[in-house]
Amino acid sequence: MAGRFAPRPTRTTVRGGQVAVPGAVPRPASGPERVRTFTPDGPLDLGLVLGPLRRGPGDPTFRVTPDGSVWRTSRTPAGPGTLRVVARGADVRGEAWGPGAEWLLDRLPELLGAADDPEAFTPRHRLVAVTRHRRPGLRLTRTGLVMESLIPSILEQKVTTDEAYRAWRLLVRRFGEPAPGPAPGGMCVMPEPRTWALIPSWEWHRAGVDDKRASTVLRAVRVAARLEESVRMEPPAARARLEVVPGIGPWTSAEVVQ
Repeated sequence: MAGRFAPRPTRTTVRGGQVAVPGAVPRPASGPERVRTFTPDGPLDLGLVLGPLRRGPGDPTFRVTPDGSVWRTSRTPAGPGTLRVVARGADVRGEAWGPGAEWLLDRLPELLGAADDPEAFTPRHRLVAVTRHRRPGLRLTRTGLVMESLIPSILEQKVTTDEAYRAWRLLVRRFGEPAPGPAPGGMCVMPEPRTWALIPSWEWHRAGVDDKRASTVLRAVRVAARLEESVRMEPPAARARLEVVPGIGPWTSAEVVQ
């Protein structure tokens, strides 16, 4: 299910190391702040759309603040970036910081479900149809990034959810880097592939990750560039590409591709 988004022009001004945005309170920025505003053609519930990207309540790459803003960090092909998304009336506003800011905003519509086709889904059960009717703001998100979904999915193999969330939280905080820009305290960007590859064995054990899952992550990060290419493939081909890596099976590939 998805709506289509049409960009509206937004002016930004950089003054003395701060960014002045019409109608907004200036805030310090890590490099020039990038802003993009979209108007969805239907209801959009940020919590429903972006919630599946959150790996537990302590996820250092995801935060929801009291004003309703959703903050995310990502390691994009252009570098680390922080994204803030907030609904303002009929509009959805995205703000981004860091080397990956422009990359994140270029893909904001797909993150909010613009690539999702509502006509492609036909409920075949009354309960599903009723649920769809009650949740008109649900869209299927698309991040355009593989490793940020693949690594936590590997950590979730054959352990409880709480154990997996704890491992992700500890490893990202220990080996990631601070989020660019004015992100909420404690937010981090996940480590780059080389950093994952250099994590000592005792740090994996300290995070509660057994040798099998750690080895799978290490094999995946060695071919991270090839795995990232799967975002341009159809789902069956993307899953086949992921499953070439020993330790990545149907459950993990489906978790990533969805």
